[in-house]
Amino acid sequence: MVVEGRTYGGLSSRQRSQERRERLLDAARTLIAEVGVAPLTVDLVCQRAKLSKRYFYTEFTTKDDLLDACAEELYGRLKAAMEDVLSTVALPDRAHGVLKTVIHTLVASAADARLYMESPGFPRLRQLQQREVGEFTERIAAEAMPFEGSPKPSVDRLLATRAMVTAATELISAWLHGDIDTDEETLVATLTAITLGAAGAA
Repeated sequence: MVVEGRTYGGLSSRQRSQERRERLLDAARTLIAEVGVAPLTVDLVCQRAKLSKRYFYTEFTTKDDLLDACAEELYGRLKAAMEDVLSTVALPDRAHGVLKTVIHTLVASAADARLYMESPGFPRLRQLQQREVGEFTERIAAEAMPFEGSPKPSVDRLLATRAMVTAATELISAWLHGDIDTDEETLVATLTAITLGAAGAA
């Protein structure tokens, strides 16, 4: 049995801890949207959350743990959105649906966009992103790539899907960064065409 402890302001100790954690995560996301990942410090996050560093270290061991939690939350939402597409959209349209959902999710939040495109520059965030790319690849290969006929003996369909997902990740990051001059609809349509082409060739 979990002991909640005394209540304060109508909240148990567990509820107060969860509320502080959410305030720290919200503060981190706000700062990421404003200044990016690199300038983030424990002091800045605590100032924005209006919490002391003592409370920060009650919820997170290091700044990297906080950033990991932000990334996990983002990838959790992306996976939930992908699951919705995979469970409701017919196979021929799934690649387009997944790409549209992922890109729109990132465009809708400056914090999500910056965290996604800046993650490769930080070892732990890059490792998390690559883990998610690997899991994403397996689901896309199994449930969204409209492969036709038997696999060609010299082609690895999972590897072909990984190449497509990796290329899409790089293109989306470059687009979010402003290095590619196109609109959201064109980006989705182009990546969909690449995906369908890869499926037809494999």
